[in-house]
Amino acid sequence: MSSAGSAHPALADAPRFSNISQSGFRLLVENNADGVLVTNLAGIVLYANPAAAQILGKPEEELLDFPIGRPLVCGEFVEIAIPNLPNGGVRDVEMRVVEIVWEGEQAVLASLRDISGRRAEEERRRQSLKLEAIGRLTAVVTHDFKNLVAVIQSGLRLLRGQLSRGADIEAMLAIIDETERGVARAEDLARQLLTFSRGQALSPEQVELNDLIGSLVKLFRHLLGANVELRTALDPKVERIMIDATQLEVALLNLAVNARDAMEGHGTLTIETAAPDDDQEPFVRVSVRDTGCGMDAEVQSKALEPFFTTKSDGSGTGLGLSQVYGFVTQSGGHVRIESQVGKGTAVHLLLPRLISRPGPSTLELEGGAAC
Repeated sequence: MSSAGSAHPALADAPRFSNISQSGFRLLVENNADGVLVTNLAGIVLYANPAAAQILGKPEEELLDFPIGRPLVCGEFVEIAIPNLPNGGVRDVEMRVVEIVWEGEQAVLASLRDISGRRAEEERRRQSLKLEAIGRLTAVVTHDFKNLVAVIQSGLRLLRGQLSRGADIEAMLAIIDETERGVARAEDLARQLLTFSRGQALSPEQVELNDLIGSLVKLFRHLLGANVELRTALDPKVERIMIDATQLEVALLNLAVNARDAMEGHGTLTIETAAPDDDQEPFVRVSVRDTGCGMDAEVQSKALEPFFTTKSDGSGTGLGLSQVYGFVTQSGGHVRIESQVGKGTAVHLLLPRLISRPGPSTLELEGGAAC
C-alpha cells in the first residue's frame, strides 16, 4: 500500500456500480474468501469485507475511516508483504487494484488474496527437494567411497600376504597396479565433486573453440559407435574463448556419452557452435543435440543435480551433467537444456567470449573479468 497522496485524475472508463446497490455489492463480497478493500483517493478506507479485515489483522469496525493509504493503481496482480500483524508476523498477499466510482466519488478497489499458505508450501517443497538431493548425494558418495576403500584395503592385504610368502616382484607389482587404479578412481570421484561445487582450480587459456571440437571428432566417432551418426555445424564466426581446455573436452565427452546412452547406440549426434548475433551478447554457444528418448519436465528439473541418474543401478554415477554444470558456471557461463520426450535433447553451453579492449594487447572476458 502507498501512503495517501494527491487525488488521481478521474478515468472516463472507471468501473461503476450504477446497476447495483451498495447493499447488493456488500452481499456479493461479504462472504468472499478474497479480501475486498475500497478507499477514497486520499487513502481513507470506505469499505472492507471480513476477509480483508482478517488479512490486514484489524477488526472491520477499526478499518472503516482508517487512513490506510491509497493502493497503487496498476491493473495487474502484484505480490506484497503486509507487516505488523497482531502476532508480529508478515503476510504474503496477491493484490489487484482498479479504479471505481463509489457513492458517486472516485475510489480505489483492491482485491486481496492471502498466499502465505502457498508460499509456505513452496518453501517446504524447496526444502524437501534440497534434502532429497543431499540424501541422494550422501548415499551414493558413501557407497562409492566404501567400494573404493575396500579395493585399496584388499590390495594392501594381498600385498602383505605376498610379502610374507616371499612372492615374486611381478605378482606384487600387479597388486600395486590394481590398488593404484582404485586410488585413481577415488581421486576422479573427488575431482568431479569439486567441479560440481565450483571448488576445483581451473587453468584457463585462450582456445579456438572450433579447432578444439575438430580435434575431438575422431574420439567422438570411436566413443559413439558405428550406429550413431556424428554431425558438426561449426560457425566460422566463433571467436576465441578463455577456458580450461581439458575440462571443456571432459564436459563435451560427458555430453556425448549421455547422448549415446539416451539413443541406445542408434541415432544422430550433432555438435554445433554459434557466434552471438549481436556484438553486445557476452557468450558463444556450444550445443550437443541427440535424437534420443528425451526427458520430461520432472527429469529436466533434476538433470543437473549431482548423482541424479535415470540409468539402472551400477551403470551411471549421475555426475556427468553436474560436472558440466559446475565447470561451465565456474567459468562464468551458463547451461541450458531443451528436451522433448521421444524426440531428443539439446544441451547448450553458453561460454564467455573474449573481447578486445583499448590498450596494449589487452584481452578480457565479456562481462569485465580479467583474463
